[in-house]
Amino acid sequence: MQIKTLIVSLAFGSLLAACGGMETEGMAEETPSLATTEQNLCEGWDNGANRCTFKCTSGSGWLWYAPGQIAYGQCQAAADAYCGRSAYGACWSF
Repeated sequence: MQIKTLIVSLAFGSLLAACGGMETEGMAEETPSLATTEQNLCEGWDNGANRCTFKCTSGSGWLWYAPGQIAYGQCQAAADAYCGRSAYGACWSF
């Protein structure tokens, strides 16, 4: 009876080993930045965009300030102030 238990245990163990463990390949990839995932919206001040556009959370909709209402370099700070915490993303758009 002990040999039968040993064989079944080895067979079961080899099946588990063949299936493998948790896959780690590709898990170290970084989350794409806001500018790369939503490039059609975020153009950048240098490209002529003058509207501060932002999201408070990843699931919220886009909000914006009127063109010229926010000074250059103040988009992230204005978005953080509106959201009451660090905004999920802020960028210059048209």
